[in-house]
Amino acid sequence: MEQSAALGFLSQVNVAPAHSYRTPGPTFHAGEAQPPASRGQLLGLTAACAACAACAARTARTARSACRAVPRRRLLGLANLGLVGGGSAARAAAEPPTVTKKIAEGVQIFDQAYGIPGLGVGANIPIRMTVLSLEGGGYLVYNPCNPTAECMKQLKDAGLTDVRYIVCGTVAIEHKYYAPQWASRFPDAEVWVSPRTFSWPVDFGPYVPFGGFSRSTKLQQVPKDSTLAPWHDKGIDHLQLTVDYAPRTVFEETMLFHKPSGTFVCTDMLIGLSDEPPEILLLSPYKEGLLWFSRDETLEKVDVQSSQTLKDGYQKSTLLLNNINPRSLLSVAAGDLTVADQLGLAFKSPQPELGYFGWYPCNWQQADSPCAKLDDRLSPAKNAKGFDCRPGWRGEWQRLAAGVEGTGFQVPSFVAELQISRDPETLQSLADEIPRRWPNIQRVVSSHFTSPLPATSESVRKAISAVCRGPPGPAARTADLSSILNFRDYLEKNELIYKPQKGRGRWMA
Repeated sequence: MEQSAALGFLSQVNVAPAHSYRTPGPTFHAGEAQPPASRGQLLGLTAACAACAACAARTARTARSACRAVPRRRLLGLANLGLVGGGSAARAAAEPPTVTKKIAEGVQIFDQAYGIPGLGVGANIPIRMTVLSLEGGGYLVYNPCNPTAECMKQLKDAGLTDVRYIVCGTVAIEHKYYAPQWASRFPDAEVWVSPRTFSWPVDFGPYVPFGGFSRSTKLQQVPKDSTLAPWHDKGIDHLQLTVDYAPRTVFEETMLFHKPSGTFVCTDMLIGLSDEPPEILLLSPYKEGLLWFSRDETLEKVDVQSSQTLKDGYQKSTLLLNNINPRSLLSVAAGDLTVADQLGLAFKSPQPELGYFGWYPCNWQQADSPCAKLDDRLSPAKNAKGFDCRPGWRGEWQRLAAGVEGTGFQVPSFVAELQISRDPETLQSLADEIPRRWPNIQRVVSSHFTSPLPATSESVRKAISAVCRGPPGPAARTADLSSILNFRDYLEKNELIYKPQKGRGRWMA
């Protein structure tokens, strides 16, 4: 695998928002190169690339070829392979919908969603902006979302227009892509970004010669020492973790604590999953994507009016995004199914209106097969999966949604296994600092999936520190992550990510 190709889709620094809408805004953004593929994750859409690489890694040569192809074709190529998809009948409106909710006194969230470019709808990921009140007046905007007319009206109706600070909490571009537009709309607001935002692939400094922020916008770096931040004496504290997990490639995230409400706010550090789809995904065009994924196989007919159908579609698409190549799934992209066979089934589909004229290149096992070995890690070898002896996706979902160590949430597997685990000692130190500094956490608000999540300072510590001990238990949960773990081993072996070592990460000033 070429190092540049691998790091291109692994990096949080150079991935673009994969929204289903064509919205105005810069193609290039604030120091990043034009992205070869999109993330989610890491948390999301680069999961497709990882699945492609993990399943194709029969030999070093085939793995190189598989991973190199993804950045060139971008994610549309993967859609053609059939790993992801959505309903062709749904077409994007002029602007994406926004769902807003006040979750605590002084805390308002704004949910939108991202899909896969070129598909209209696809494997959609909820993405969230959080607005926090400041003691003494005004508001801090964390991870600004698309400032659509609807979003701006909701902001105004909630009385949140006195924006003092715009904070980009991560180097990941989908969480800062719209920051220049927010800076233009609120010229008196201070804009704060992660220190390593502009460091890849070339350290341009705060500005690049194309796109991004206006040169009239003063950009400031969020400091490791939280007492130096202007919001520190206004009821908001922060911690910032930086981990160099691959050559010239970094994970960096600023986590906030809103003291008046006891709210821990993060980007990708934690996620929680409810059995029910987030409200934003029940709106078009995302709803059509859930219907497309709701089937177990091409010839199944589903009740499109049923809430259970949408629930099934949400859980399966979320499994795909988090486990990358679920053990319960056979797919064309992973080489488990053939294009010819699936095309033949498409002509017989009872519901071609769900999208792509009946094309559905997936076959899900719903319940555990009697011969399924739930605790066995799946080999990346050819024919490692077959129609027989698969775990069921409902069991896989239950293990995923349970979180780690009884907390109900977790560090996303892609972030945990490939990024922040590169320095377990520093990560443990950060985890221990959280209850010491913020002993009265009441809830977690993350930037993806379900929020708010009931929490305590100890449960947050447990979920983050669990990463330091390796893949999560029980054994069946670790086995569910076979593709990610196989991919991690491949990247380590070929020196495309660092092996765990003290000194890769830091959070103290």
